[in-house]
Amino acid sequence: MEFANQRSGDPYCKKFLVGVFFFLLLAGLAPAKSESVRKLSAISALAVADEDAGPSPSKSLSCLPKDVRADEAVSYGIKGKSILTVEKKLAEMKARCRRGKLVDARGREIRFFRVSCWGNPPEDYQEIQKRENEELAKLKKRYAVIVFGCNPMIQ
Repeated sequence: MEFANQRSGDPYCKKFLVGVFFFLLLAGLAPAKSESVRKLSAISALAVADEDAGPSPSKSLSCLPKDVRADEAVSYGIKGKSILTVEKKLAEMKARCRRGKLVDARGREIRFFRVSCWGNPPEDYQEIQKRENEELAKLKKRYAVIVFGCNPMIQ
């Protein structure tokens, strides 16, 4: 109980509560839009988003390989948090489907490559990495390649 009495006298707590009160008050006083105006603004917002986004994600993702998910992480940031997903990377590359294959803006077919990720590498990890690097170099000569990075939380 002593903690509750101490917190209620805190000036930051009072400012926060006053701010929340005014926010709720203003939100309740905002004029209500009619349903048709809401629909119209939602449609126009979608149209603007579509123009900005380029090819729609559903079109570029319809020919995604079965073993790759659109929400999979391609690269990671601090504490293993996903920074870039397959879907974002494909949008960045302006990917689209052409004749059942995923291609980039220049028309090069897109391939996906997964490097080996270990918490504790095996004894022959250098040989494995060498083979993977050779295979990746070969793929990059012919295709646009998206390389999946390793989650730093497991390394």
